[in-house]
Amino acid sequence: MTIEEVQSRLRAAHARIGHEGRFALTLTLNGTEDGYITHWFRPDPHAFEDCRAVGSGSIAECLAALDRYVETYRRRPTTEEVGRTIGLPDMPPRTHHGTSFLMAAE
Repeated sequence: MTIEEVQSRLRAAHARIGHEGRFALTLTLNGTEDGYITHWFRPDPHAFEDCRAVGSGSIAECLAALDRYVETYRRRPTTEEVGRTIGLPDMPPRTHHGTSFLMAAE
């Protein structure tokens, strides 16, 4: 399998979960074709990035684990999506005196 084929599989999996977070495939450099794949994501927009192990072993085993992970993955709705679900209007960004930067506190 070429690196382009591996990248294509990773991109397709990323699209299937709604482009949430990013996948990382790490390969060993000790002469074997072993490695592991992880999913990096932010639990909420202001949180530190978190990591979830997806699979390990050969590249084929990692990609098979990725397929299983994607099939069971449930995307968490954003705060805005939850608000729309319960009928709250979208709120425009808050500005201060006509400037376009967001205020952290008022």
